[in-house]
Amino acid sequence: MRLERNSNEWYAALDAHFAAHENLPFAWGTNDCCTFAADWVLLATENDPMADVRGLDSAFAAHSALEAEGGMLAAVDARMGNHIPGPFAQAGDIAMITLDNGYNAMAVCIGAFLAVPGDEGIQLVTMDRAEATWRV
Repeated sequence: MRLERNSNEWYAALDAHFAAHENLPFAWGTNDCCTFAADWVLLATENDPMADVRGLDSAFAAHSALEAEGGMLAAVDARMGNHIPGPFAQAGDIAMITLDNGYNAMAVCIGAFLAVPGDEGIQLVTMDRAEATWRV
């Protein structure tokens, strides 16, 4: 069942998604940034933007797949529609950020912060790190 955006069910599902991943360490193919974001999109909309590329279980596999699609921005635009400016992210939106190491990552907006999987669980980053946003 597709969740109605900004409904009580929407926020409850977003909270549950965050809670389920809060303490899970980063893992390619199961709890990487793209899978974390795509799992939320699937939960909220019943559409899986990663249906054809799930299970990429290494940095090499993930980066190769993204490179073949023209990079992360192009890949997500192709799967989620054209992005809007990053600072316009709202709770439940997907945002692209640049990590301190220079790589792009996908995050889920949980309100005042963006959530992204890290080595020891979900890391919160400030909204000003959002470079592109997709409405879910």
